[in-house]
Amino acid sequence: MQNPGTYNDLTYDTDWYTFKISNEVKLIKDANGDAALLVKYNYTNKTSTAETPQQVQNNAIMLKQDDKQLSATTATGDNAQLVQASSNNQVQPGKSFDGALLVKVNSTTSEVTMYFKNIQTNNWLDSTQPLKLD
Repeated sequence: MQNPGTYNDLTYDTDWYTFKISNEVKLIKDANGDAALLVKYNYTNKTSTAETPQQVQNNAIMLKQDDKQLSATTATGDNAQLVQASSNNQVQPGKSFDGALLVKVNSTTSEVTMYFKNIQTNNWLDSTQPLKLD
C-alpha cells in the first residue's frame, strides 16, 4: 500500500478513495429541529468495485465536539436529498460524487474536529480539521 492516509488542505487521500472537504460548512436544523452540522464533500472512488460514499465516510471520518463523537442525523428539504444521495448512490470505480454528511451537534458554539483514518492500521491520523461553527 502506497498511501494508507494523508490529510492536507481539506483533502483526505488514500489508495482507496479521496474526500475533498468543502469549506462551505454550515449549521442547519435537522429533521427533529435540532442543531446539526452539514459538511459537503466530493468523493472519488479509487477501488475496483462500486462503493457507497456514506458507508466509506462513516468508517473513515469521525467528527467530535467537546471530546464526544457526533452521530449522523436526518436532514430536511434540499439538504435531505444531498445527504440521502450519499447513502443511496453507488459510485463506480474511478468516478467522483458530490455528497454531504450531517451530524447532530450538542453546542452551536464549540468547535467540531474531523478525524481521518489510516486504512492500513485503522488508527486515526495525527492531522485533523477543526470546523468553527460561529
